[in-house]
Formats: sequence, C-alpha cells, structure tokens
Amino acid sequence: MRTSLNLCTLLTLLASISASPLKARQEVIGISSPGAAAPTGEATAATEAGVVVSSSAAVEASTSAAAEAANTSAAESSIATDAAVVEASSTESAAVAAATAGNADASNDLTVVKFAALAESLEKRFYETALAKFDAQAFTDAGFLDGQGIFDQIQVITTDEATHLTVLQSVAQSLGGSTADVDSCTFSFDSALTDVKTFLATARVLEFVGIDAYIGGTTLIGDKSLLVSAAEITTVEARHNTVLNTLNGGPSIPNAFDMVLTPQQVLSVAAPFVSGGCDPVAALGLTPTPALTITNTEPAQPGTLLTFGGAGLDGKDQAGLFCNMIIGGATESINLPIGECRVPEGLDGAVHLFITSSATPISANIVNQDASAFVAGPAIAFIDTIANSQTQLLLGTNINSNAAATNGSSGTGKKKIVITQTIVEEDIV
Repeated sequence: MRTSLNLCTLLTLLASISASPLKARQEVIGISSPGAAAPTGEATAATEAGVVVSSSAAVEASTSAAAEAANTSAAESSIATDAAVVEASSTESAAVAAATAGNADASNDLTVVKFAALAESLEKRFYETALAKFDAQAFTDAGFLDGQGIFDQIQVITTDEATHLTVLQSVAQSLGGSTADVDSCTFSFDSALTDVKTFLATARVLEFVGIDAYIGGTTLIGDKSLLVSAAEITTVEARHNTVLNTLNGGPSIPNAFDMVLTPQQVLSVAAPFVSGGCDPVAALGLTPTPALTITNTEPAQPGTLLTFGGAGLDGKDQAGLFCNMIIGGATESINLPIGECRVPEGLDGAVHLFITSSATPISANIVNQDASAFVAGPAIAFIDTIANSQTQLLLGTNINSNAAATNGSSGTGKKKIVITQTIVEEDIV
C-alpha cells in the first residue's frame, strides 16, 4: 500500500509540472511573464525573498520528490526482485515437474517394453513347444489338405515372435533397463496342446490378446519413437491373428475395428500359462485383474447361455452381478444379468467378456472404463457364425461346425482344390 501511495504522489507532481512548465519555472526564479511591469525595489526585495522561499520550497519539494521516487524505485526494485524470484522459482518448479514427468514416462516406457517382452516370450515358447509336438503329418491328420504348408506357416509366425522379443530386449537396454526378470519366466501349455485343434484355438486367443496388449500399452508410452515401433509390431500381430482366424474356420476380418485391453487385463489372460521362474507382478508392478473363465463345454453361438467360473467369482454371490460383452466397433458393452447372459443374434468374431456389479454398460474404451465396477474378466470368446470360404481352401471339411450348421452346409470327405496359373512368355521389343 505504501508503494502505491508514493507512486501516485510522484505521478501527480509530474502531471502538474507537465501541465504548466513555464509558470512553475517563473514562480521559482521570479521572472515575469512577457509584457508584465518591471519589478520595483520593494517588489524586487519581495521577489528575492520569494526566490529564497520558493527556492527553499523547491529544494524541499525536490528532495521530497526524490525521496518519494527513491522509495518508489526501491519498492519497484523489490517487487521486480520478488517477481524474479517467483519466476525463477516457478521455472525451477516447472523444470522439476518436467524432469519428474520425464522420469515417469521413461519408467512407464520400460514397463510397457517388459510387458510386451513377456507376451512375446509366451507366444514364442508356445509355438516352439507346439511345433516340437505336432509335425506336418499331425496337421494333415487334423484335416488340413497341406499339413506341411500349415506347419511352415506356424514356423513363420514363431520366427516373427522371436524377432519381436529380441528387438524388445534391445529396446529395454537402450532405456537403461533389462527384460531379464520376465525373460526368466517358464510356461506350461499342457492343457492347450492336447491336440492340433486345441492348439490352434489357443493360438488364436493369444494372437488376439497380443493385439489388445499392444494397443492398450500405448496409453502408457511417452516416447513417440517407441510408440511407432509398437505400432509396427501390432500390425504384424494382426496378420498373425488373421491367419489363426482362418485356420480356426472363423472370419478372417470379423470387424472394422479391433478391441483393446489394459495391461492388467492382458495379464489376467496370460498369467495361467506362467508356471514359475519369475514374478510378473513384481517385475511389472502390475496386478492382473481377477480371472474369469467360460465354463460352457461347447463353442458359443447365438442363443448360447454363457456360464462362468474362475478365481474372480470364487465365493461370490452372483445375484446382482452382470455380464458384459464387448465387440469390435462398439462404444460400450452389451450388459445383461449374469443369469441371462445369452449370446445375441448377429454377433460374429471375438468378444471380450467381463463381470461387473453394475447394470450400467461399460465403455469399450479402456481410458473411460470405471474400474470400480469390475468383478472379474476378461474372458475371450469367438462367436463364429459365418463360414469362411477361405478355410475350404485349406481343409477337406469345415473345421467350424457351428458356421457350417448355420449356413446349411456340411463336409463329406476331403476335397482337393487345385489352383493353376498360366504364364505366357512374350518377346520384349
């Protein structure tokens, strides 16, 4: 307040002087205005006295003004100094915040890389174990016309997964970290490798969840170059998924949009395969969501009443719980009471299933999901209602019995399809 008052006083004085500079000067030194009578001796004495008084007053006024100006200058200087300190403090705080955010981003980036490495390691070991158990003849015996061709295609996918893993290990090192605490994981695939059909069905789930994992991981990535690399792997995982869709008799590209899971939800699907050698929760700092399984023994199709189990539902009263189905391209789930969870007509392709405590549908976008309503999940189901004609090029009979029944077709023995190509040689002028 003192600073404001002194500054106002100074500004008022300066305004007064600026308004009549000549008059002020005349009053101080006793010079008459042009045309005025010359001063008499008495007047001169008075003038001289006036000069002394005026000079004294001027000096006092000048001194007062100078003091006020000095006070103002000091105050302004103090304010400027304080402002500079505040600005410096703000700059320092911003720098600290930026550094903290940068460290958080780097930490998240490493977590995503390790998470992806775990998924790739699981897929790689799964395919390697399957190829060691099932040779080309096993695929032929399973109904494929060209068992060797299918075997070779699985080898290509295996090589891709191994390459992805190697690259991710290198990226982790470039971030100053390591994937060693997830590379040490061992896996058990006994229940998934009982036969070729079960192997291919499980591979389809893993490839689909792999896509979910990479898309979901992008919500944590801070490094844009790493984001690009993740996208480059995601598209290849999608191609793997298309191959596995076809080998399972499902639609090659069931929807115009893929779906996405959070890293915690992906771990819920992957965790049952981890048999030891590591602690994914400690390594990643991520806790899997409570597990959910579909207990139906037959493949789901429209009209099927789905039943559920899994650790996420153990000991829970299912009254008041709801099942939620999310399909590609949907903005929210189909929400039904858990006892009335029937697959609706018109569904085709992959479905994410969750159990919640709310009758409100959950968002298909993981960024907008209300985690507090989740009880268990996800479980993955494939609703294959449309026969894939491409599968007929690979199989003697339709592996997808549900789709065959839906479309009124059935296979009766092996069919061999021969594709020929005529090459005409022409002279080039």
